[in-house]
Amino acid sequence: MPDIFIDIHTHNYQSAPKIFRLWNQIIGRDDTKDILSSAGIHPWYIQQNVKMQLELLTTIVQQKNILAVGECGLDKICDTPFLNQINVFSKQIALANEIEKPLIIHCVRAYDQVIEQLKQHKNKVPVLFHGVNKKYALIESLHQKGYYTSLGAYILQGYHDDTIKYVDLSKIFLETDDLSTNIEDIYYYFCRVRNITIEQLQYQLIQNVSNVFNYNIVSH
Repeated sequence: MPDIFIDIHTHNYQSAPKIFRLWNQIIGRDDTKDILSSAGIHPWYIQQNVKMQLELLTTIVQQKNILAVGECGLDKICDTPFLNQINVFSKQIALANEIEKPLIIHCVRAYDQVIEQLKQHKNKVPVLFHGVNKKYALIESLHQKGYYTSLGAYILQGYHDDTIKYVDLSKIFLETDDLSTNIEDIYYYFCRVRNITIEQLQYQLIQNVSNVFNYNIVSH
């Protein structure tokens, strides 16, 4: 089994040995790069000319190096009007289903509304809620609905050990998001609390990437 640490959601596009990074490209804010990425319209950065922003997204997500649509979603504490967020999010759900690529979700205090939009638009692609800094009960409820979650550097603070101990490993990923934390440190902490080997976690998350993103890390 390859010695690979998967950082499934990051704003750091620099390559590093043993690390598989899925860079998050924010349409309308970041320059396009020819690297493995997700691409989406973040609710913080919805532009006034959203039609052009959506057209650019539609073009970019067709590329083979784009593995997912997102991060996209809903955020109740940002300045963007909530109805605007719903409008843009709904279009990205439709786009992801049209091109059959998974969704990476940004969600702040809007889980019910995000799930409602996914149901309303008959979503059929895999859904990954990134950076879910919530109690185990919420994470488990998302998994029971068939969704995936990604855990970040906040687990290092020790407040999410119950989640680490009991979470379904086939439903999770790990990430650094916009922090400078090493993904290896997140892996090692997770394994110490869960009482599993690094190799076991590496194997499982490689399988999860294959299942969700239809991407074989081993063969690339």
